[in-house]
Amino acid sequence: MKFKTLDLHEVKHRDVEEVICKFLNWTSPPCRIITGNSEEMRKIAKKKIKEYGFICYSESAYNHGSLIVVEGFVSDFG
Repeated sequence: MKFKTLDLHEVKHRDVEEVICKFLNWTSPPCRIITGNSEEMRKIAKKKIKEYGFICYSESAYNHGSLIVVEGFVSDFG
């Protein structure tokens, strides 16, 4: 399946929230956000995705640097 994709490589950590907001404001799930291997970048992205009421998961067991964003139930469990 082909997803609209946001690639955060070359985006500074301080700019990530704004870039993700602009992307999610104009893109409906499912979509992909590429964070790369930066744990801090993944943390920021997951927080912002949750604020939009979406959920995300790693694209594969081998690729944790790419998040698939989908609509779904967001629980308060971590």
